[in-house]
Amino acid sequence: MKATSKFLSEEEYLAQMKTGALLNPRIDSTFKALFTQPTEESRNALHSFLEAATERKIRSVELTANEAPEAFVGQRGVSYDILCIFDDGQPANLEMMAFNQKYDYGKRAEYQVARLETTYLRKGDTWEKAPKVYQITVLDFVYDKTSNEPVSRYAMRTKDNRTLSDNLNVIFIELPKAIGLEDRIGQNTALENWAIFLKDADNPEKTGVIKKLSEMGQDL
Repeated sequence: MKATSKFLSEEEYLAQMKTGALLNPRIDSTFKALFTQPTEESRNALHSFLEAATERKIRSVELTANEAPEAFVGQRGVSYDILCIFDDGQPANLEMMAFNQKYDYGKRAEYQVARLETTYLRKGDTWEKAPKVYQITVLDFVYDKTSNEPVSRYAMRTKDNRTLSDNLNVIFIELPKAIGLEDRIGQNTALENWAIFLKDADNPEKTGVIKKLSEMGQDL
């Protein structure tokens, strides 16, 4: 099947998944395998991606159960693609959305990041111990049509950009907006270069670009 940078439907996505498209990181199983295998390469990739997404140094990261606990009977469940805990106890969830299912991804991300926040504060903890949490979503479609930037960072702020606590962080990486970034790889942020990789890793016409990213030490 010809490589494609975008799935037009769930049927197309499932058809490519069944072909065993191992090099396509926009397939859920491949995306998860890229970051969760018990190998040094996979651990390095996860570490590199998380540092790029969170813009912070991470000493160590541990994969953990990907089901959020339910607070009451009948509460809508949350299943995370890849749930990680940093050495300081701060959690991050990584999600791959390969095609647009036409629901509000912003509200979904807000719900997911809020559930992360309420999971890790224990009874008796002071509010200062509330963890900084990250919901990181890779989208293989355009979510925000008002911006051409491939990376958007959302947090609770006032209209004049004053931060509330900076604890709830939603990061969207919109792959279709990464077109043209390969022309300035040396000037891109690390996360922009990751966007190039996730968009083009399976594209035979982009092998030179992927090789250049690897040679630059992006840990891809």
